[in-house]
Parts: sequence; C-alpha cells; structure tokens
Amino acid sequence: MMRLGRMAWGLVLSEILVGMALTLRYVFKPKATINCPFEKNPISPRFKGEHALRRYPNGE
Repeated sequence: MMRLGRMAWGLVLSEILVGMALTLRYVFKPKATINCPFEKNPISPRFKGEHALRRYPNGE
C-alpha cells in the first residue's frame, strides 16, 4: 500500500514540475498581443479592404 502512495506522489510531483517548466517557457516568450488603440497590426500587401455583403445593388 505504501508503494502505491509513493508512486502516486511521484506522478503528482512530476506533473507539477512539467507544468512549471511549461509556465516558465511561456513567461519568456514574446507576447502576441498589441495595445489596440495605440498600436496597429502590420497590414499584408495582399489586403484589398473589408468585405461587405450588400443586399441591394445601390449599396444598402
């Protein structure tokens, strides 16, 4: 019974260490977000404009 408890504790400890390693990896990774009203995303040269579905030929 004691061996089963020790194995479970080892599994929990290894999972915690893997989670902490993953967290530390993401802490030092460059951020993917921007400060929206103040910074603009780079626009692709292939961008042609916003799509708008028009119901009628006059643009409404």
